[in-house]
Amino acid sequence: MVACSPIGVQFQSREDHMSRFVTWTLGAAMMVAASAATAEPAPTPSERKLVELLVQPESWFIEQLGGKRVVVDGQTLDPKIQYMLARDATAPKPSGPAVDPAATPEGRAALREGADRSWTYRTRVTAPMAETIDREVKGRGGPIPVRVYKPAGSVGALPVLVYFHGGGWMTGSIAGSDRAVRLMANEAKAIIVSVQYRLAPENPYPAAWDDAEDAFTWARANAASFGGDPAMMAVGGDSAGGNLAIAVSSRRLAAGQTPPLYQLLYYPAVDMGRDYPSWTLFGQGFGLDVGYADYAVPRVFGTRDLAQPEISPIKAKSLKGMPATILSTAGFDILRDAGRAYARRLESEGVSVLYLNFPSLNHSFLQASGVIADADRAATDTARIFGAAIRSRAGPDTAN
Repeated sequence: MVACSPIGVQFQSREDHMSRFVTWTLGAAMMVAASAATAEPAPTPSERKLVELLVQPESWFIEQLGGKRVVVDGQTLDPKIQYMLARDATAPKPSGPAVDPAATPEGRAALREGADRSWTYRTRVTAPMAETIDREVKGRGGPIPVRVYKPAGSVGALPVLVYFHGGGWMTGSIAGSDRAVRLMANEAKAIIVSVQYRLAPENPYPAAWDDAEDAFTWARANAASFGGDPAMMAVGGDSAGGNLAIAVSSRRLAAGQTPPLYQLLYYPAVDMGRDYPSWTLFGQGFGLDVGYADYAVPRVFGTRDLAQPEISPIKAKSLKGMPATILSTAGFDILRDAGRAYARRLESEGVSVLYLNFPSLNHSFLQASGVIADADRAATDTARIFGAAIRSRAGPDTAN
């Protein structure tokens, strides 16, 4: 299993990312004009204040931490992440009886809006697209909203990545992942089809999985109409969305259909089992934790068998024939070890795999590219690697 790019993609230095990162964050990311240009809500005063805090240099955070860094399993946590986790841990807790935010339509709406806003203001603003197109795809469970992103300056038919956002199958949206997807499209020089699949608990398993399959089928059939190359189709996703991407590939293989050419997976949910050291090491206090998993899993899957391969892809009898895969994990994430194990399993069954672990980061780093330099580097470099990799696997008529 390779731990670096086999295709000659150059990684930018941490210093390069840091220098451009402060400029982008305080400039584009926090300007109301930029928000209006992408139909985003203007940042609230508290959101603006938080981002202004987070663009302080790392040395400031290390000083605030008294030089005491969190080191687990040979990995050192990014000081900004460490500072914010410590701040969250000491914040006053709500008083009164516990309330399930997903129990009512109003609660679910507030939960999802909060997630979208947090993802948006922490993600870097990148160059405008040549075109974005909002469509509704006919799915077996009803219309599926998708947004097609076409980057500027590209010539000829482009690779197409059908992308599924994260959020534990309960939150997340096209809007919330908009900035992250734009960054991906720009750096990969690829068309991205972002999919708004149905969410639990209103729509439990297999609703999202069916929407993912239907959206990919539509994208493949219509790729040429929006400038894509049907011979360079890929699936991707982060966290819960990574699970959906794998399901699309598995379903197509099982049905005897052409699978995607590539998979781009970020900290994917590949095993509902917890028999991994990372669940113990990072189960509390590092973002995604055991408590959230305990809350979300029954609301998404009910009483389903969590070991069935579509829910836990690592349990599949065979992974032969799966697409070439780039799989990235975060060092401080309960899903780290399962993701690594899945990459190893793919490789052992003859699938081309590039596994990358980003040791200073925690879960959901794609939504921190505007405030964490290592997250920006991870998001940028993986997208560039993907763009070069899928072109390298295409035939001579489609590789230009």
